[in-house]
Amino acid sequence: MSLQNPVDPPEVAEGRLQGFDLSERRVIVYGAEKPVATAIVQGLREAGAAVGVTSANADGTSLFRLKKAADGGPNESVDLSNGTNIQVATRKISKELGGLDAAVVVPQLYHAAPIRKTLDADIQRVLMANLGGAYAAFRSASREFRGKPGRLIAVLDASAVRGLTNLSIYSAAQSGVIGLVRALSQELAPSGTTVNAIVVGWTDSTPGRGPSNVDENLLLRFIPMRRFGEAWEAAPLAVYLASEASGYITGQTIQVDGGVLKHL
Repeated sequence: MSLQNPVDPPEVAEGRLQGFDLSERRVIVYGAEKPVATAIVQGLREAGAAVGVTSANADGTSLFRLKKAADGGPNESVDLSNGTNIQVATRKISKELGGLDAAVVVPQLYHAAPIRKTLDADIQRVLMANLGGAYAAFRSASREFRGKPGRLIAVLDASAVRGLTNLSIYSAAQSGVIGLVRALSQELAPSGTTVNAIVVGWTDSTPGRGPSNVDENLLLRFIPMRRFGEAWEAAPLAVYLASEASGYITGQTIQVDGGVLKHL
């Protein structure tokens, strides 16, 4: 008895690097107003992808940044905690793009407070905007793949893999997305769909990061490269994970952090 592979490997044709070309791929980025997400949108476009974007929050500042990230392309203002809202926006953007091949979600609703001062409303809001938002985004995007191999990518921060004081609910919500990635990598593998996470360390856009001089900032001394990352440094990995070239990589959490999360 021979085993039949239900999913053929991707066509690369001539030139082994051709699988990185995104010119035939359509991607939606949720939470595009975030600095790292905006850089990823730009990277995907530079690789040739057609990109539609949504916000993670529906406030005025997010809407302004969303329009800038969209650069005239398909865009919808949504709140990631509203699953119905995400489904409607995903369907609309998918129609405008002519289909969907990949999705990137950046669920980063931050909340810092001691556990004794964290309210039930805080728990609900943070869990739904981060874990619930990622779940709803992946659910909506996977429906638009319509049985074809797709790419699902979550972009998280260091709190997803390291505990920090006063970030209990945010860390729980972020790390929950890693569990989601692992489970969906098994569930969706038979269709050829891959599911992965990118964890980004401290960057030049991290709130409260302090000065960039290592002599003036104790935080920098924990980073082996002795510098903060830049938002664009996550983009090449996102491009790779959205491409045909990454077709056998799934269920992984890959860190872009200058080595800090191996040190802490």
